[in-house]
Amino acid sequence: MKLYCTPLHGQDGRKTVYSLLEYAFRTEHGETLPEIKKTPNGKPYFLTRADMHFSLSHTKTHVLCALSNTPVGVDMESPRTISPRAVKFFASAEELSMFEPLDLWVLKESYIKLTGDRLMSVTKLRFSRQGDTIITPDEMVSAKLYHIDGCRAAVCALDSDSPSSIELVNSSCDLFGLA
Repeated sequence: MKLYCTPLHGQDGRKTVYSLLEYAFRTEHGETLPEIKKTPNGKPYFLTRADMHFSLSHTKTHVLCALSNTPVGVDMESPRTISPRAVKFFASAEELSMFEPLDLWVLKESYIKLTGDRLMSVTKLRFSRQGDTIITPDEMVSAKLYHIDGCRAAVCALDSDSPSSIELVNSSCDLFGLA
């Protein structure tokens, strides 16, 4: 699995995240980006590359992309305070004793992106910790948290080897051919 991230510098996040995916795919496989389709629940996938999985996320300030040989989900959020009412909706008191609310949110969102479930299932998901290991709702799924430029990010995957770091890409040069 490989994770790529780039700051937006005022660019459109929706457009940039697909440019980042194209860059990542070209870097990893030396090929042009395959056609992308979506499942009925909205999970994107490569139409002609069932052997490759990806997940995308964008915030106000950054975009994040994961490429993997196994199913994967990522989420990234800019620094913000989550209202107590929202925290009560998606987090248990036990979870909050182990995770910051924003870390817990990106974990749950990345898990939903991995499974292709609907966002409403966030209320049923429970995460915990045993030392540095994050315990997910499914023992076959691994999870890892990242902090990048003040943002919080998480990856959930069927691959137990989550990268120790995220490759930062200079968006204006590398993604848009300005190097």
